[in-house]
Amino acid sequence: MKYLICILLFSPFLLSCRMGIRNESGKQPLTKELTKLEKLFWLPYDSVMVYYDLSNDNIENFPNLSAFTIKSLDLSHNLLDTINPLFLPKGLEKLNLSHNLYCGFILIRKNTIPYLKELDISHNALNRIDIAPPLYRINVSYNDLNVIDLNHKNIQYLDISYNSDISERVSFEPLWIDTLVRDGVADGKRLLGPLTDIVIE
Repeated sequence: MKYLICILLFSPFLLSCRMGIRNESGKQPLTKELTKLEKLFWLPYDSVMVYYDLSNDNIENFPNLSAFTIKSLDLSHNLLDTINPLFLPKGLEKLNLSHNLYCGFILIRKNTIPYLKELDISHNALNRIDIAPPLYRINVSYNDLNVIDLNHKNIQYLDISYNSDISERVSFEPLWIDTLVRDGVADGKRLLGPLTDIVIE
């Protein structure tokens, strides 16, 4: 009889413990949220995208996206300091590399990014940039540029604002550009291209 009473007294406690163990074991394991880049790599390599956002993703090394087709790619607000054209997606027309860690000299050779039309590499620390492809729209504002070389063939818009080291003598032809934004450049002086003495405000 004493044995039966002990079992009855302790059985609620045993039941409670077992239920507690079940609850603990039934919990879902904690999982780390995937970064934007990791989510992209989960997609099929033959994916075709009009736009993909990789901004603010703490990317330090230029990712190999060459298996994908992406028309517009946003890599702004990361920790990048190099560009590898071989790693860029196929069919890329618009590239945003603003707010990264680019510094010194960047050269984009002709035909390395064959479909590129727009480039934003503003808010970095570049002092020279040479862009050989015939782009339509370029934003290099808020850098430390003193030399800008570019292909004038298709250029319609160029923003060179707030590059305090640019003088009134520039290495491109201002009159060949439909829209030139140059706030905070050359103390407001008129800009002179290398081939002509014609000036522009």
